This record gives sequence, structure tokens and C-alpha cells, in this order.
Amino acid sequence: MTWLFLTAAILTEVGATLSLRMASRPAASRRWYVLVASGYVCAFALLGAALDRGMPLGLA
Repeated sequence: MTWLFLTAAILTEVGATLSLRMASRPAASRRWYVLVASGYVCAFALLGAALDRGMPLGLA
């Protein structure tokens, strides 16, 4: 289960990073900024869940 949380955290962070690229375009709407912020918050929450379930910090 910890690997599932870590995988979801990585995929969420990649999605947020791609949204950050879209948000930096001149004609970008505010929804990209919402996606960036919520993506990073979700990624850190999932990483915290993986660590709470016993995954070593050096491995995560």
C-alpha cells in the first residue's frame, strides 16, 4: 500500500509540474494555477501518507 501512495504522489507531482508549464504561458487562465497548487498539496499529502504507513524516508 505504501508503494501505491508513493506512485500516486509521483504522478500527482508530475501533473502539477506540467500544469506549471501551462500556467507560465502568456494567455494562461487562472485554472492552471489552481491545478498547480492543488497538485502539489495533494502530492505532499500522499507522500506523507506513504511515510506514515512505514516507508523509510531514505527510500521515499
